[in-house]
Amino acid sequence: MNIYNVVYGIVEEENLTMDDFKQLATYLLEKGVIAREDSSFEESLYDKYIRVQNVIEDYFAVIDVQVYHDERTGVIRLFAPASRTPDNINGEDVNRSLAMKLDSEESAYLLALAIIYDQKLREGNILDDASVEIDLDIFNTTLASNLGFTPTESKKDRKDALSTLKKLKAVQFTDGVFEDEDKPLIIRHHIKDLVLDNMILPYIEEYKDED
Repeated sequence: MNIYNVVYGIVEEENLTMDDFKQLATYLLEKGVIAREDSSFEESLYDKYIRVQNVIEDYFAVIDVQVYHDERTGVIRLFAPASRTPDNINGEDVNRSLAMKLDSEESAYLLALAIIYDQKLREGNILDDASVEIDLDIFNTTLASNLGFTPTESKKDRKDALSTLKKLKAVQFTDGVFEDEDKPLIIRHHIKDLVLDNMILPYIEEYKDED
């Protein structure tokens, strides 16, 4: 059996071409995530994925890469071999459960943003698109108070760490966010795909007190 011919046949049945399939697979490999709401291009890729979902999942399964699809938010993510996805995570080890290779700076930022998002969500302080807008003071305070983490003094390294999280669809920000206090950080609701509630409980004071 020729695997190429099998894939070609399934793709053709969905009125797509192999170029469409290659474009979708390549984009996922390069970016690791597609969010339907982000652009017309990603919307197009997402819609193609829906039509060939089983083939894409089987394709990546060959190299032990997991495809996570959140139909509610319109997001597709790739998770590396042996990593946990939001479908099978148990929260016993936060660093392993992040399901991606992040350095200590990036991991701390992601957890801090998730803690803040959780708090704002429970308070009902979210925007119409389910995102949360914060300033750097809140972010820095959470890093120090909840995680006991001191961020690097290098603005470039801090921006690089946030840029990684921006690529993962966890946060949005504009250039100069570390120089201009009026420029906010925007935590996107997609952060819930990356850090589940039980992963941040050890870092939230009110739950520490219950223990």
